[in-house]
Amino acid sequence: MTKKFLQKIINFFGYKISKLNKKKLNIDQIIQNNLPNNPIIFDIGANKGQSIEKFSKLSIAPQIHSFEPLRKEYEILKKKFNKENIFLNNCAVGNLNEKRKFNISIKSDSSSFYNINKNTDWIKKRSSEHNVSESEYANNTVTVDVVTIDDYVLKNKINKIDLLKIDTECHEDKVLEGALNTIKNIPVNIVMLELRLDNVYDKYLTFSEIEKYLSPKEYRLVSINLLNDNLFSGLVFAADIMYFSKKKFKI
Repeated sequence: MTKKFLQKIINFFGYKISKLNKKKLNIDQIIQNNLPNNPIIFDIGANKGQSIEKFSKLSIAPQIHSFEPLRKEYEILKKKFNKENIFLNNCAVGNLNEKRKFNISIKSDSSSFYNINKNTDWIKKRSSEHNVSESEYANNTVTVDVVTIDDYVLKNKINKIDLLKIDTECHEDKVLEGALNTIKNIPVNIVMLELRLDNVYDKYLTFSEIEKYLSPKEYRLVSINLLNDNLFSGLVFAADIMYFSKKKFKI
């Protein structure tokens, strides 16, 4: 069977054969290649510690500052990560030090300050997976403490951030707004965040809303990992994106 004929068969089922690029780096490899030993890492939106586990494997002796607003998930973090180099904070992060209503979803990693739209394929799928109605999927709220990175860095006398990871379900722009003095005054070398471009929530973000905080401070987009590539098909349209400081990495 020739490759051309095999390709036709595979194309018929909606797939294609492509040559594996062995030199292609994924986001984790980029992080691993560019973090120093003993890095200071901020994990904004820790959930149950998935990123803490990943960063602990990708770097040598990291100091991790974790932020998680939900009490139940915070208690899970305390049981899993009772270590001197991991600082756990039971709060959200934003552009103001305040108390604010937070929407709780049945699947906790989709909890957000913003409301989930009830007319999307995403909510239909997620509510079906958990055997609840669409209105029941995210019908609880809790008031949480919110801090700014600027205030936290000042209080804890932090003099650099090697990696700032933000996964806050459409609140990433507000987190950056609350970090402007930090970005101005100390090295923040890598910024990694999720950019939601879809209609899952009653707010979505654009690249310009992120880059208005980073581009003037000499950051360059170095990686995009698309989670689906358009708004009109699939359940999500989002991307994991990464910025490097041009001053640090000379790019």
